Amino acid sequence: MTIKQAAACARRTVTEKKDEVFDFLLFEIIVRLFVLTPLLFLLTENMKGLALLCVPLFLVLVPLARTRAAENMMAALDGGRLFSRNLLSMREFGRVFGNGLCQGLLLLLWASPFIGVTLWLYRIIFGTTVVGQTDVFSVILALSQLGGGDIVRGTVYALLLYLLTLLPFCFGLAFHSGNRFARAAGDRKLVRGKRKGILLSYLRSLLTLVPFLVVSVWAGSDYVMKLLNAVNSMAGGFSIPRPDSGLYIIIGAFVLLLLPLLPLKAMISAAYVKGIRDEGKA
Repeated sequence: MTIKQAAACARRTVTEKKDEVFDFLLFEIIVRLFVLTPLLFLLTENMKGLALLCVPLFLVLVPLARTRAAENMMAALDGGRLFSRNLLSMREFGRVFGNGLCQGLLLLLWASPFIGVTLWLYRIIFGTTVVGQTDVFSVILALSQLGGGDIVRGTVYALLLYLLTLLPFCFGLAFHSGNRFARAAGDRKLVRGKRKGILLSYLRSLLTLVPFLVVSVWAGSDYVMKLLNAVNSMAGGFSIPRPDSGLYIIIGAFVLLLLPLLPLKAMISAAYVKGIRDEGKA
């Protein structure tokens, strides 16, 4: 199966089961919100430590939810139901938990450059040499030198370099994107030797993010300019500008343009893995 055929198969399945897509998406959102519920303890004075409960909840629930979602997507591509009681099944929990833990550790390795740079920046900003207390001018000077004398350009370059450290993690997400669908198809070895196609199908699925990104860039451009102007006048005291109406537009775009397309995004990778399975059977 080609990438184009996989995308067409995914679109057809989502269209045919559009009544189930909403229920499926709502269930997945509820699971994630339940995992994040302990973060509400951060609003209290004496119980903030309980916010860490979101970590074990994540480890227990999210791998299970992703595994069942993958199974239902593969079933939907074969003509079955996308939304079913299988989403609540706890069967083979130990195996699912182990697979999710291994996958998470692999992704942590891919994310290690970003995590390392983030911790280094945190130490610089909030550590012993705190920017706000002692060394703000050296930071301004470093950003200015990076931009050839222009602090705004230097800040943009610094942000771009920081974002580049996310590239290995993004590659890792794409590289492992077919694993859960291969396990859902009953053969985790399906993706071996097929990583190029898996990567390309994942890249194809990212086109579903384009409408949200276009609206976000358009809505957030004014705020970005205000932020850059604040950076340019950092020597006189740095203050982050308050979010404007563009923030509400971005939130609306997230709800209307991103969330509804997430099942389609995942279904493209699922359809490609299904194609590999079907070709193997043939």
